[in-house]
Order: sequence, then structure tokens, then C-alpha cells
Amino acid sequence: MTIVRVLIVDDEPLALRRLEQLLAPMEGFDVCASASGCSDAVEATIREMPDVVLLDIRMRDGSGFDYLAALPEDCCPAVIFVTAFDSHAVDAFTHNALDYVLKPIDAARLGIALGRARRAIEERSRAGSTDELHEVIANLRAKIRADSEPMFETEIWIRKNVTGFVRVLVSDIQSITAEDDYVRIRTAERTYLLRSTLNDVQTKLDPGQFMRIHRSALIRRSSVVEFRRDGPGLHACLANGDRLRVGRVYAKLIKPELTRLER
Repeated sequence: MTIVRVLIVDDEPLALRRLEQLLAPMEGFDVCASASGCSDAVEATIREMPDVVLLDIRMRDGSGFDYLAALPEDCCPAVIFVTAFDSHAVDAFTHNALDYVLKPIDAARLGIALGRARRAIEERSRAGSTDELHEVIANLRAKIRADSEPMFETEIWIRKNVTGFVRVLVSDIQSITAEDDYVRIRTAERTYLLRSTLNDVQTKLDPGQFMRIHRSALIRRSSVVEFRRDGPGLHACLANGDRLRVGRVYAKLIKPELTRLER
């Protein structure tokens, strides 16, 4: 069996390790290199000439599309997108030879994608693959431009201890509050500490689902049971029992949620 050489590209160390672990027992596939950003990925592709690239869409120094656009004409690996987003370019993926795998990564789904890549490598000439790749890149860029909805995180990975991480689904989060150099993420049952700023976390979340009620507090809109006036102040009462103070400035910004209090 011909060995298919695979390049892994993702800016999250945990995601890289996860992919390496999933590929290790797969017969006929070998990880030739890994990269944590667009520029490193281009260099690794030119150096290693992989057969397949497992490519993250959004990275710190650009996107997976930027990586593809930067490849020389003679570098044309089969590309499998690995993404946390199930919208935007998925329609384009499904109508072309390229494949995609959603995070969290399922081993069986990854195996199917790699099988498709192997068949593409065996059945198509390099010239044909190059033409197809450029067509797919154009389709993907057009799809992204046509879709104005921004992409937001669906999960957050938090260091649990020195040896591991824990995955928190954004759909489970009820509130996020700032605590010095960390933010405390609260779900219905647990709390987690993430080393980040509230502003940074907020940029990754859908504003249609989350709103800022204080310079140090962010809450899920659907988790609010009521806004309760307590003397001169206002508090948001959440489904998990938390009561968070609403800042005066933010009270004006969330006025639509407060209209029923004025009746």
C-alpha cells in the first residue's frame, strides 16, 4: 500500500495532538509535518510536498484560504478542511473534490475524508488536481464574500491541569465574568477559569446570543430569567441562580430587554 504523507495545520496545540493521535493507528497514512499558522504551513508544504493537508480555516496569522492562495502552482495537495464551523463554505465543500471534518473530530469521519483523499490522489493527474483546486478556492472565496454572517466559536478549550484540557460548549455557557488575568466561565452546573480577557472572549462569541451587561460581565441572553431592580441598581438573574449587576452604561444598551420592567 502506498503511504499517503499528511501535513497537519492548526494553530491550537491540542488540535494538532488530537489529529496526530487519530492518524497514528490509520494504516497507509504518515504525518510528515505539522504547522501552527499560514506561513509555516506554506513552508512545510514546499519542503515536504505532502499528499494531503488537514487544514484549519481560521488561524492567528490568516485563514486556510490565505494558505491555499499562497501555494506555488506546482504544490497541489489534496485538502481536507478541519473546522468548528458548519456553515459558510460547507455547500462548496460538498460539491467539490475537497472534504471537510467538523470539530470535535470524529475518528470515523476523518477516516472517510482521508479515504476520499487517497482515491483522489490515485485517480487524478496532478494537472487535473491543480485545476480543480483553483476552482474550489474560487468557489470558497465567493461563498465567504456572499455570506455576511460572521463565524463564531462553538467550543472553548480550557486547561484543566498540567496534563490536559477540558472542552466547554459555547451553547452551555450562561455567563462569563472577568477575574484579574482570567475570565470565569459559568454553565448550569460548573465553573471554569480561562486565562484570557473578557474583551477577547467576547469577540469570539455571537452577539446575537451573548450581551455585555457590565465591563466585567457577559451573559447569554436566553439564560436570563429576569432583570430585577434592587434599590438604585439593576441585576440580571440567570437560570443557574446567579445574580449579576448591570452597569449603568450597559443598562442603556440593553434597553429592549428592560422594556417589560418599565410597564
